[in-house]
Amino acid sequence: RSGLVTDGLERAPARGMLRAVGMKDEDWVKPQIGIASSWNEITPCNLSLDRLAKASKQGVFDAGGFPMQFGTISVSDGISMGHEGMHFSLVSREVIADSVETVMQAERFDGMVTFAGCDKSLPGMMMAAARLDVASVFVYAGSTLPGQVDGKDVTIIDAFEAVGACARGLISQEQVDKIERAICPGEGACGGMYTANTMATVGEAIGLSLPGSAAPPAVDRRRDSYAVKSGAAVVELIRAGITTRDILSKRAFENAITALMALGGSTNAVLHLLAIAHEAKVDLTLDDFHRIGSKVPLLGDLKPFGRFVMSDVDKVGGIPVVLKALLDAGLLHGDCLTVTGKTMAENLADINPPDPDGEILRAVKSPMGVSGGITILSGSLAKDGAVT
Repeated sequence: RSGLVTDGLERAPARGMLRAVGMKDEDWVKPQIGIASSWNEITPCNLSLDRLAKASKQGVFDAGGFPMQFGTISVSDGISMGHEGMHFSLVSREVIADSVETVMQAERFDGMVTFAGCDKSLPGMMMAAARLDVASVFVYAGSTLPGQVDGKDVTIIDAFEAVGACARGLISQEQVDKIERAICPGEGACGGMYTANTMATVGEAIGLSLPGSAAPPAVDRRRDSYAVKSGAAVVELIRAGITTRDILSKRAFENAITALMALGGSTNAVLHLLAIAHEAKVDLTLDDFHRIGSKVPLLGDLKPFGRFVMSDVDKVGGIPVVLKALLDAGLLHGDCLTVTGKTMAENLADINPPDPDGEILRAVKSPMGVSGGITILSGSLAKDGAVT
């Protein structure tokens, strides 16, 4: 693709402009990699993305590619909800996908690494990857750590509950203020299995992200390492001739649904997976969610309904532990291709620890529930189906 920009006499003006951004004679033959980031300063979810995007450029360079970083928008659901701003939340997903597509197609980049940290930016990046069908790897910013109030962990859900409790006269405004000041101790997305962490899990389960990259907190320096490795991985995908739709098969989407159900992820993931499947030209319906959810047990004791957050999942091995348990139980397709160039089963062959801890992540034989955390309903009130 990038040869259309750099090759031949008539491309002298374009090469002249590219020289101004750092390209040299020896770079014309290298694959050009777009580094797409939704970094901004309006929400803690995205604060680390600029650092991670820059780290991935080193991985691209080391693997023999030439990276070029560009940005797109992102809004914060946590800040936008409850007022007029929420009308723009889902719209932002489409703007992200469209803007990334626009840059990639205009500049003819050969592949891309995408970075996101907020609820709608994760699926927006995945939709862009599916639509473009070039080599691509997704990298998540990571979630925030819990805060502390009087020696107790608190998260954003505690703030919502405190507002209600205060309105009912059960706690004081001073207590609400104390919780408000503690719930977000630093950068990262909301810590429970809300939309951002759910879609990061989907990224691993569907094969678009490197194994183990969903769970580490935003402040963990392992994230920089994953960013570097992701930059190298996209160059290797180009060499291997592997594009996004080679990875996004129907069976890969079934793996994503399986992980979603096992961890009790956000109902928003249903909406997003249907949109990503549409871009990938994969036939996915609510019936698939019902079929899979009815046989996949609930393994994660995670907020908002449970006790733990994503940083706790990281402590006991991360998302690979869940995927391995599901694979061993015959609930996951191990033959699906991933961005490592290997299959899901190959990626999970030697993980450590190899099994769920039994508390944060339950074993398949002793689950929290016998069916998945999301239920699909249908009937006279919702003829096309409903998600709960």
